[in-house]
Amino acid sequence: MYGTIGWLVLAAMCGFIELRARRSAGRTATMSRFVEIVASRRAGRLVLALAWVFVGVHLFTRYTLPGHG
Repeated sequence: MYGTIGWLVLAAMCGFIELRARRSAGRTATMSRFVEIVASRRAGRLVLALAWVFVGVHLFTRYTLPGHG
């Protein structure tokens, strides 16, 4: 249950930051701009790929395998 709450809080925070970035006058980067900046370097692309794998594996394990929910 705590894991689910954590993922929901993380998603809500990302949504809040995205809304704030779109409403401000360029002071905060949107998520697409942030990913573009990070992905402009090889190390950033590696970090993004590892983060994608981490989230995917944890969500897959949490919500699809019996006994892990």
